[in-house]
Amino acid sequence: MSNAINIIHSFTRIQERADIFKHHREEIFAGLNLAEVHCIDKIGSMEYANVTKVASAMSMTRGAISKISKKLLNKQLIESYQKPENNKEVYFCLTTSGKLIYAEHKVCHEQAKLRKLKLLSNYSEAEQIVILRFLEDINQQQEQSLREEA
Repeated sequence: MSNAINIIHSFTRIQERADIFKHHREEIFAGLNLAEVHCIDKIGSMEYANVTKVASAMSMTRGAISKISKKLLNKQLIESYQKPENNKEVYFCLTTSGKLIYAEHKVCHEQAKLRKLKLLSNYSEAEQIVILRFLEDINQQQEQSLREEA
């Protein structure tokens, strides 16, 4: 993966943790918080999404994902189902409305990525390496802080 893409991933993680990531299609995301939108994204991008798989993908607890999924079920953005051979496990899939949010979220991320790639094209490869190191250091600090708080 190129340094520019790595920088974008690191910067996006910083933005999302700081809750400064703003969607440009507010009418589509109205009434949803960032965790709910990202939960929809994870459910839409995996087969047989369940609380455990989504929690792992989002680095959150199963309890947190259970709460988020209940909200999404109430908002009719996801549906739950069970496989006939396994009545214990509950799985999630997106409703038509959930699929719309999933698609728009992908568009938002792609547009943001293109804007950031344009910005990063002003920097040499050596400068991008320094930027990437800096952003990774910030992410490591934030992750350490989160571990200490837990």
